[in-house]
Amino acid sequence: MSRGIFKQIGVIKAEQLTQGPQTPGQNRKKALEAGPLWIGECHVTALDTPSQWHHHKEFDSVMYMLSGRIRVDYGENGEHSFEIGKGDYAYFPRRVIHRAQIVEGGDDVHYVFVRLGEGETLVNVDGPGGVARVEE
Repeated sequence: MSRGIFKQIGVIKAEQLTQGPQTPGQNRKKALEAGPLWIGECHVTALDTPSQWHHHKEFDSVMYMLSGRIRVDYGENGEHSFEIGKGDYAYFPRRVIHRAQIVEGGDDVHYVFVRLGEGETLVNVDGPGGVARVEE
């Protein structure tokens, strides 16, 4: 039988979260990084304009909306979108460029995410064409 990622039970308190990689309009905090697993939360602040276009390099991601509602834009030219609200899940393949904007919820728009992959977790880009802006 193979060993898993964790060797014992653990807990991470809210005050122990650390600053995660940032995208203008999306403030992330990291809860846990263990092997290929990266878990955190995000406070979406993109109310009047969408967040920066970005992708998550070599990470596949799943998000769960805790509060509020956002629109996520994606596609070769940003032509596709979907909305996700409290209680909904969404998943993103690695390297897929996207951005988010608040549809409802004001300043209380939060989600939790789980990423599986390796390396850096974020690349901000200028647009759907994928020109790198800032790499964290």
